[in-house]
Amino acid sequence: MKILLVDDEEHVLDAWRALLDGFEVRTASTGGDALKAARAWGGPDVLVTDVVMEPMDGFRLRDMLAAEFPRMRTVFLSGYDLSGHADRIAGAPVLAKPVTREQLVAVLAAPPGLAPGMNLGAYYLQEPAGEGAETLDFLAWQASMSRHVLLHALSAEAAKEPAAVEKFLADARAKAAVTHPYLLAVHEAGEADGHYFYSSDFVPGYTLAAYAAAGHQLDDRVLLAAMRTAAEVSGHFGQQGLGRRRLEPGDVLLDGSLRPRLANLAQSGAVTPPDEGSEVRAFAAVIGQLAAPGGAVAGAAATLQEAERPDWALVLQTANAAQPVSAPKDAGRLGARAAKSKELVEQSKRQQKKRLLITAALSMLVLLVGVLALLRFFAGGTRTVVTSMIEIPAGEFVYQDGERVTLPAFWIDEHEVTIADYKEFLDFLEANPDQAKNFAHPDMPEGKSHVPLDWADNNALTPPMPGYYTRAVRWKQFKDAPLEVDSPVFNVDWFDAYAYAKWKGRRLPTEQEWEKAARGTDARKFPWGNEEDPTRAGTGHDYDPDPKKGGDLDGYKRWSPVNQPAGDVSPYGVRGLGGNVSEWTATFAPHEEGMGGEVPVVRGGNWGNPEHHVTRRRAILDPLQQQDTLGFRTVSDTPPQ
Repeated sequence: MKILLVDDEEHVLDAWRALLDGFEVRTASTGGDALKAARAWGGPDVLVTDVVMEPMDGFRLRDMLAAEFPRMRTVFLSGYDLSGHADRIAGAPVLAKPVTREQLVAVLAAPPGLAPGMNLGAYYLQEPAGEGAETLDFLAWQASMSRHVLLHALSAEAAKEPAAVEKFLADARAKAAVTHPYLLAVHEAGEADGHYFYSSDFVPGYTLAAYAAAGHQLDDRVLLAAMRTAAEVSGHFGQQGLGRRRLEPGDVLLDGSLRPRLANLAQSGAVTPPDEGSEVRAFAAVIGQLAAPGGAVAGAAATLQEAERPDWALVLQTANAAQPVSAPKDAGRLGARAAKSKELVEQSKRQQKKRLLITAALSMLVLLVGVLALLRFFAGGTRTVVTSMIEIPAGEFVYQDGERVTLPAFWIDEHEVTIADYKEFLDFLEANPDQAKNFAHPDMPEGKSHVPLDWADNNALTPPMPGYYTRAVRWKQFKDAPLEVDSPVFNVDWFDAYAYAKWKGRRLPTEQEWEKAARGTDARKFPWGNEEDPTRAGTGHDYDPDPKKGGDLDGYKRWSPVNQPAGDVSPYGVRGLGGNVSEWTATFAPHEEGMGGEVPVVRGGNWGNPEHHVTRRRAILDPLQQQDTLGFRTVSDTPPQ
């Protein structure tokens, strides 16, 4: 175990070094010396540091070292009361000076307790996300993949039992082996600092059980989709002969657009199949509680509860039978009539406003001040970036590690698709719902919405809770960072990007097209050349989870307007390929983590990951996954009109 001791008093360092005789120890009296020692050492296993030091305190030193050596543990020592700094301690052990050898050795020998603010392997634990009989769950950030995940850790007590550890890891492997578009995928399992864990998809939202506990009702279409999803996933387990645990209402998650996903139910070994009768009745009881009384879904739920031997096949059959019929043929005329009525109301309002202005001439100064205030309030909704398309000439370029590839000419968006751009698409779909099918990919799940995660005002059980579009328009801020309608749209899945491109009469770029647009014909590593320069692109080099920090290098903590930073521009004039958000492409490739099947290739750097060379490619997300670090741009085979 490599231990780095840091204190600004030499005699204290000497005393600590004596206490830890027999351990591999290095010392430093300043934060700067500690950074040098740690880097020369290849990173310490444990940092033992005082907190109150000049000019760099122990908290700042821990943060800087943890960014470079995420597996490092920290022990704080202080002669002061640190109870007011719990957020900065972030779960690390704190010992009061003076300390004994027994205290130090006990802390160093025991695995640290898991808490928000700590690093577990490659994961930064952000906040608790629940717990089970033997597990603790956390929302975590996996910087290497630029994504949020759920981290499921075996409790310290359970980890003492070898059989419990083996069962935990075997279950994780069983979950990772199951693939289904509606099932939350498991990415990896492992051990770090004495803790066993596995990571899985993170989808913000609430479960059916949570909605029921809050006394909410849900639309019949939402509940029917949840019924079909639960039935299809359960049927998948049965068809594949896979072991699973009992499905509970708390396993059915509705995302920000009320689309259902299912927790991973897989279990290892010979598992006794659940009693489908009681399982379905419990599920139907919650569906009935959430449904509108007297409606089709309420009736379907009652039918399932009263059935002699209900099973998941019956759930699917019942859900399909309860599907509402199509809108009447004259729905368009009714909509037009409603629109006309709305127009007349608006016209009346405008006339009334005109009369009021004429009769209120003496109040003009006050009115002007009010108008200026309103303009300032809504400034975030004003589009300033209009994207054009840039021609990428036909010819040869160097692809990836030296392969020479010839492509025909194509045109690509100068900028990433913005929030304002995507809003136009959603407005069109809202006005023309019958045309949505014209832009849908053949493999897109039926009934899937194109509203991005966190876009709309549906992020809480108790509304209103403005989504990120509203925040960009009214407050120009989201998740402790500036956000404008000229920022890139994010939290769009692959099917959303495909549909938008088709609506525009275009398509998504292949990864070869994307790479040629980014690096030109001279095999450069970055859009601007071969020298890494984090000030030129919006990358994770200056991201900090602390709400008050970040953005020191490129000027933006998270998203920037798509034409900023100004230095992120390719030889052809295409902007934002090095950073801001990564981008979906049309190319599919085998899943990099061996999850089976092929998934879309993602290209480009983003604000959450420091890597931004243009040959970087990832195939880790299924088409339904959404990330706040992921957007897209479009291409055309013909000159834009």
